[in-house]
Amino acid sequence: MSTISVLMVEPSKRPSIVSIDNDLKEFETIVNGPLDLQPFYRSPFKIVCNVDNGYELTYGKKKPRDSFFIVKHDGQFQSIDRTEAEEVRDYLKEKMKKWK
Repeated sequence: MSTISVLMVEPSKRPSIVSIDNDLKEFETIVNGPLDLQPFYRSPFKIVCNVDNGYELTYGKKKPRDSFFIVKHDGQFQSIDRTEAEEVRDYLKEKMKKWK
């Protein structure tokens, strides 16, 4: 099984780049349930999150309860490199300031 690098966001922790198995069951374990794939920042970046958190992460201002991660997705999941992760992390910091 292959691995991909993602920007992981866990409750009460700073976002960090981690490698995870490129496997849907692994993704569901990380987000604590069924998956949702939401647009983020700009194409091809996507938020992979629990289906119950998707709308709030994209459009709302509520702090997420579960872990989620950001990855490139253009028909298939792809690694995010360090430069992209820094760019996405900067955007995410601004978004997180609005979460309650």
